[in-house]
Amino acid sequence: MPTTTVLIVGAGPVGLVAAIELTRRDIPIRVVDRSEQRTKLSKAVGINSQSLELLEPSGLTERLLASGIRIQRANIWFDGARMLTLDLALARHRFNFILALAQSETERILEEALSERGVTVDRQASLTGFEDHGDRVTAGLRAADGTESEANARRLLGADGSHSRVRQVLDIPFKGARYDETWSLADITLDWPHGYGEINLFLSAGGPMLFTVPIGPDRIRAISQTDDVLGMLPSGTRVETVHWQSTFHVALRQAERYQRGNAYLAGDAAHVHSPAGGRGMNLGIWDACSFAERCAAGTLDGYSAERHPIGARILAITDRMFRIASLPPGPGQLLRNALMRTAARLPVIQRQIAPQLLGIER
Repeated sequence: MPTTTVLIVGAGPVGLVAAIELTRRDIPIRVVDRSEQRTKLSKAVGINSQSLELLEPSGLTERLLASGIRIQRANIWFDGARMLTLDLALARHRFNFILALAQSETERILEEALSERGVTVDRQASLTGFEDHGDRVTAGLRAADGTESEANARRLLGADGSHSRVRQVLDIPFKGARYDETWSLADITLDWPHGYGEINLFLSAGGPMLFTVPIGPDRIRAISQTDDVLGMLPSGTRVETVHWQSTFHVALRQAERYQRGNAYLAGDAAHVHSPAGGRGMNLGIWDACSFAERCAAGTLDGYSAERHPIGARILAITDRMFRIASLPPGPGQLLRNALMRTAARLPVIQRQIAPQLLGIER
């Protein structure tokens, strides 16, 4: 019989959180990842209130808070004029802010915490396939030099991203579609009037939007659903340094199910969606914590039944947020702007909006 209870494929934030939560419950694990080292890129940059709450028992929240930027205000602009400032601090939660932190830092903190628990990530180990024998899973691994090996475990968790090899082997459909737009992002140091302490969403009559969030004392992440995010920056902005930029496509997809036999899916392996609301990594962290809790309780049979509808709801929310933000000129855009300039300014309304933006679900 295998000595490893769970083999985790993927050492991004979701796989690392699952590993920490499982070891916290004294469940033997092994973590493998095909990459040579953890990411050096900022990637996902927002940790929401629910994630901070979920990670408290493991001691991770205090470490993350010490490294990130707490953001409590979000401004929404339209053609250069501010329509609305959302006060996230109105949420009745002790973590009434978004914690901005580059994914490279998040992974560093998580991997160090895992190492302190006596577990290191087996890197440059690619999953080639696996077989489910009912009482165990046998996985094939390939090292960077081509050496083949096997790993046995009672359970296998695929936290290996949107192109998940685990999901492919399970032959689980990944239903959905890609948005038409080419998106772009950049991490930049700039000279502009909006500072480095608040989120800004710039809308325009023509439809395209720009979203910015601070990720350091002198660094901004900018995202646009155009192929030229720098060209979307407000007039008068002077870009001093471009630290990283990229173009990408966004899809709205969800695995038909999150488990089959002794293999399970979490994070982007199970669901992908637009960046609207910053829910992607956070939804995956929730998956990971639920998986670990159920593994310890012996209730993994209910994992997919729990997580799939939650994932579907979050995907619908992010799709709706994106479509509202990118409304073309017309009655819908006029109504949206009117509501933001009037009703959304009221504290009673903001107390309802803030928890949704902070990902407070429980």
